[in-house]
Amino acid sequence: MVGAMGTHPMSTNVVPREKWSLKSLFYSQFDSPTIEKKYNLNYLRKTYPPSHRLLVVILISHALINSLEIFLFKSISEKKNIIHLSILTISICLNILSLIIINRLKNRILSNIISIICLCPLTILSCLYPEECHIYLLIILIYSLANFSVLLSILISISITVIITALTLNSKICLVLLLITNIFGIYLNRLVDITMRSAYNQLCKNANVRGTLLSEHTLISKMIDSLMPRKYARVIMEDFDVFRERVQNVNISRQGEDELQMATFRPLHIERMENVSILFADIVGFTLMSSNKSASQLVSLLSDLYGRFDDLCVQMSCEKIATLGDCYYCVSGCPEPQEDHAKACVLMGLAMINAIEEFDQDNNEEVDMRVGVHSGSVNCGIVGTKKFKFDIFSNDVTLANKMESTGKPSYVHITEATHLLLKQDEFQFEEGPPYTSSNKVLIKTYFVAKRHLSHRITRKPPHMTLATAAAVAVASGVSVGVSLNETNDIPNQSETTPVTSPLLEEVAQARRATICEEEFPQDLENLVNVENVNETTFENEEKELVMAFNILTLKYKDDKLEKGFSAHVGSHSLLILEVILSILSLLFIYIYFPKNNFVSIIMGIIIGIKLILTLILIRFHRILLHWWILRHFIASFYLLSPLIIILIQISKYDDTTSPAFIVFISTYLILGASVSHLIKILIAILSISIYLPLFIYKQEMPKSSILDISICIFISLIVLYGITRQVEVARRSQYHVGHKSSEQQHEIEKERARADWLLRNILPEHVIEPLRLRGGSYSRNHPCVGVLFASLINFHVMYEEQYEGGKFYARILNEFYGDIEELFLNPRFSKIEKIKTIGATFMAASGLQADSNDQNSLESVCDLVDFALAFQSTMHRFNEALLNFAFEIRMGLNFGPVTAGVIGTTNLSYDIWGDTVNVASRMDSTGEQGRIQVPEHVALALEDKYKFDLRGKINVKGKNFMTTYFLKAI
Repeated sequence: MVGAMGTHPMSTNVVPREKWSLKSLFYSQFDSPTIEKKYNLNYLRKTYPPSHRLLVVILISHALINSLEIFLFKSISEKKNIIHLSILTISICLNILSLIIINRLKNRILSNIISIICLCPLTILSCLYPEECHIYLLIILIYSLANFSVLLSILISISITVIITALTLNSKICLVLLLITNIFGIYLNRLVDITMRSAYNQLCKNANVRGTLLSEHTLISKMIDSLMPRKYARVIMEDFDVFRERVQNVNISRQGEDELQMATFRPLHIERMENVSILFADIVGFTLMSSNKSASQLVSLLSDLYGRFDDLCVQMSCEKIATLGDCYYCVSGCPEPQEDHAKACVLMGLAMINAIEEFDQDNNEEVDMRVGVHSGSVNCGIVGTKKFKFDIFSNDVTLANKMESTGKPSYVHITEATHLLLKQDEFQFEEGPPYTSSNKVLIKTYFVAKRHLSHRITRKPPHMTLATAAAVAVASGVSVGVSLNETNDIPNQSETTPVTSPLLEEVAQARRATICEEEFPQDLENLVNVENVNETTFENEEKELVMAFNILTLKYKDDKLEKGFSAHVGSHSLLILEVILSILSLLFIYIYFPKNNFVSIIMGIIIGIKLILTLILIRFHRILLHWWILRHFIASFYLLSPLIIILIQISKYDDTTSPAFIVFISTYLILGASVSHLIKILIAILSISIYLPLFIYKQEMPKSSILDISICIFISLIVLYGITRQVEVARRSQYHVGHKSSEQQHEIEKERARADWLLRNILPEHVIEPLRLRGGSYSRNHPCVGVLFASLINFHVMYEEQYEGGKFYARILNEFYGDIEELFLNPRFSKIEKIKTIGATFMAASGLQADSNDQNSLESVCDLVDFALAFQSTMHRFNEALLNFAFEIRMGLNFGPVTAGVIGTTNLSYDIWGDTVNVASRMDSTGEQGRIQVPEHVALALEDKYKFDLRGKINVKGKNFMTTYFLKAI
């Protein structure tokens, strides 16, 4: 039946196709008693009252119309009419009384009793006057609006049918119509019940999905908080798609790409902050400490130490910026202004010195801290499109760094600008050596000595942190349904033992609980995790459902939703079921009427057309039923086909056509679930306007009988309206919650994509799985890693804080880094990792994904060399777009063993350490403009593939004299 097409799920991504069994068909229940109980309570509170009110309206309308007929056209003094009127009066009173009671019911059995009481008067009338048509209306109401279970409905209907059949021994043929009514009633009862349960099922899922979405947002927020201050978190999410698409979707030619890049700037969020203090701190003795440590030991120690510093940052109201190997820097007064920023930074520096002493005691080490602080202004914000992070830069940042490098262990080295902001009685100052800035200005400096405390100020931080937990969750592909509280400490595990910590177990549970299409329960009743659905969330879902469509026409207020619902095509199984019911009803009507050849031929033609049309619809339903008008035209043919048989018989058997016509109006027209209830009412009115004049014209019955039949037809129309409206409400509710589920599923997928993308902008992809398996701890020694440092040596010449506070030049730097980062989309460079940017210096590495026994380790070094050459080419193309300026690059490259690891607590970060990294940095800092400098062993290892020019011996800090080479450009 074409009309069945409204009960199918909205799309393959919305509602699963339920499996049916005899139990689920005749005794629908959720497997979980808790869910069944919640459904019944919700049914009594939300579904039963409006349905019962509709039943009451129909029953009262029936009583009033029949009472009016008695008063106007019959004698009130007749005993028969007095009894009839008394029953109708009782019906009105009982139904009005039931309206007062229904909202207080908390038991399904009581609701059944109320419905039985309300139907009793109509039942008595059906038994007293079996020749009238009350019985057909009664049976269809029992199955539909009375809200009985199907088994109870069948029991009551069969009992009444047996009584009526016994009372009408002279009219056994009416049993055929009663059979049709019962069959259609069972179908209607199942259709409404299953649709409502499916809608409730999906509504519960939607509430669960909404909770999952909130968890996804919470997860992303925590991840972004580990990258940048909350102030920028809201802004960065607005530009998420721009960031991702710009990096991932560069598929056009190089020339066109350049035009696109220069035509449209990448998002930039930089602001100028005045009255800020900047702190740089360096670990003294780090090289010695790391010389005899394994990768895991070194990373564990750094994570311990930096974890203490992270805690102190929070306590001192400072914002951590980053770690650069053994250097840690933070800021106060940025991004949120702070009046005592200078004091906060100095206290932070002193606390770091005390903290490293406690670190030495806890770990039996001998390292110290050298700290530098300067107060001034900074440009702060997000720079880059890959591995982007919150950063600060300005001339004052450079000066703060110089205070650290020219300081001494166990002291905080400050400039005069900071000194002037401090109260003289709060700290003990010693004059330090004056510092000469790049513009030859002499700057006074001071030392603040460490404090001698009688109590500890730090504790050893947990291995598993809030940020790590978030990373672990997304690495698992999980929608976290648990709160990642700061108290969830997760102990470190061995590298080979899977984590069994409580949080990760909850993460695994959250993954199992996540609702996505692939994991939808196949059985309608199979939904366990909705037992814990938040009631407030569920009520919000219901309110949205109630407000979704117009109360009169039932059309959705959202035109897009209404269009989708109108174009919706249903399942083949329900289509076939309604076609079978349609053909079966025709056969019963054929049996009901006396036989003749003409009717038999018409029957055969109609059934043949129906079968052929059904096969065509099943094969080409997506094409034929896409159009609303065509679908309703076909549906109208199916719905009006019994009327043809009835009209043929009206001339010869007018006294038997009226019961058949009443059944046609009140029962048969409920088929075609996807046809609007208003269209069905229109079809019914059209049918009545054809049948009734013909019936009156051909009749030879008294006017009172014609009046009785006309009233029955009118009441049948009211019944049809009530039932079809209930069916459409159920269908629209199911569609709405399914549509909502589809939208929320899309949102979850989008949030997961964001979380996944953000995670991979915090950590390299090859680190994520080991991090998850090791409980938030990752460290590894790599025997052969290529390390590249590339510095824009004249950026400081361009950079001018007098114009927009330097923001314009920050945008240029951001665009340049964006062009460089798009090189990673080239398959040749896909295994090269951007480690970080340090002002105008870009750091990258290769070989971090390779196994320790990889025999082709030099291949990754060659990839890095090619990347360095591509880096230079990209810079030259970028310079072509600059007016009156050209960037100059200096690069240093080295390869060898490094240690890689994930460290941090409030700021999760991946970094590499080792002599290889230090030498690569020195190759950059001691290099020449436009050249790539490498140490001797690199030139010798790669001489078969690249050409090098000998530079000679140069003095390298920490290495004395080294022989170096310059790579020749190809």
